[in-house]
Amino acid sequence: MIVCKFGGTSVGDAAAIRRLIDIVRPRADRKVLVVVSAMAGVTDGILGLVRQEIRDDPGELEARIEALEARHRAVAMELPGACSTLDSLGRELVSLRQLLGGSRGRALTLAEVDALVAHGELWSSRLVGAAFEGAGISATWVPAAGFMQTDNRHGRARPDRTAIDRLAPEAIAPALRAREVVVTQGFIGATPEGVVTTLGRGGSDYSAALLGAALGAECVEIWTDVSGLMTADPRIVPAATTLPEASYEEAAELATFGAKVLHPATQAPLVERGIPIRILNSLDASHPGTLIGPEAKLERLGDSPIRSISYKMGITALSIRAPRMLGAFGFLRALFEIFERHEVVVDVVATSEVSVSLTIEDPARLEDVRRDLEAVGELRVDEGRAIIAVVGIGLRDTPGVAARVFSATQPANVEIISQGASAINITFVTREVEGPDIVRRLHREFFGT
Repeated sequence: MIVCKFGGTSVGDAAAIRRLIDIVRPRADRKVLVVVSAMAGVTDGILGLVRQEIRDDPGELEARIEALEARHRAVAMELPGACSTLDSLGRELVSLRQLLGGSRGRALTLAEVDALVAHGELWSSRLVGAAFEGAGISATWVPAAGFMQTDNRHGRARPDRTAIDRLAPEAIAPALRAREVVVTQGFIGATPEGVVTTLGRGGSDYSAALLGAALGAECVEIWTDVSGLMTADPRIVPAATTLPEASYEEAAELATFGAKVLHPATQAPLVERGIPIRILNSLDASHPGTLIGPEAKLERLGDSPIRSISYKMGITALSIRAPRMLGAFGFLRALFEIFERHEVVVDVVATSEVSVSLTIEDPARLEDVRRDLEAVGELRVDEGRAIIAVVGIGLRDTPGVAARVFSATQPANVEIISQGASAINITFVTREVEGPDIVRRLHREFFGT
């Protein structure tokens, strides 16, 4: 069997859902599980409802809810069979209105936010399931909360793989054996008590991978709006080309540092079971995309030792200087215990004898981290930074590559450099406004375009 995950743009309107059906139809005899995201923009639209000033303005709140409702109703009206979803849409909008209306004047809990945001995937998956039936393809809609068991960290819940490996086959395998296409939601989970959770931004990819591992899929297909992993973001470098194949390690590095076609956690459940991933373009279904797996051919692209250049903006750089750490032990442990205590993920780290520089992406707990770090040493905080990662085969063993990389960055200033943890990656930090030009110069240096 195969898992086909479709992102927000791939279910963004009636035309996109018709393309989805055309993609799945020839695969149906292989047993297909379809995992969908919310329609493009819907998650952000629901999060907009959460804002205090919107909830305290009944007219504005109702106008935004009606806009979401009208969009889904319009799509349902265009797809044969999908009008059957309108009753459930209406019921869920009633509960959504009640929750939002009853929360005026107070902050929503994280559990309430999860319950609200989950509506996007529920609505899109019901539309897709009904559209399959309308197109003459037998389909079963299955709620992910019944098998995607997680802890109670609302907004970024951690899946319980042991429970998922047990529950997912029970919920999904019977319909697959009956040769029905199964449609479910990405991003959504639930605690053992049945309280709805979400896996965080991009979590639909992770959902698909967890299900692929639990069901022993032959392949997990990630359908998006670009034709696979590329030599650079085509929005920055229009001449960027697709990588035909990539290793798990390469894909992980690219996803971690900005390649938005794949969630960084996606591969973890699949690596140990050797299940390949294929990144495909729902707007160009005939394109072979990128195959990611353990047997990928790690070949150079022409004469270039570089395979791809990724770019991640919205980064905050922190530098901690503490002369007393010279010759001392336990300093780094104390430092990183601060990030662990506040549950803040660190991306890039560079150290000297008396200072440590690192980066974080999520600023939600920055003030708490800042306060604790200032007790450790002299702290400098630089916002508006970007991470650029140059990924290639054997970079550490290729003479002159680092010189070419940092020559191409001029005249921009490089603030943090990290290499060593991975033999295929050189990572550095610069000002966000300089990032796109640096990526373009690097692409010209190593790919000639």
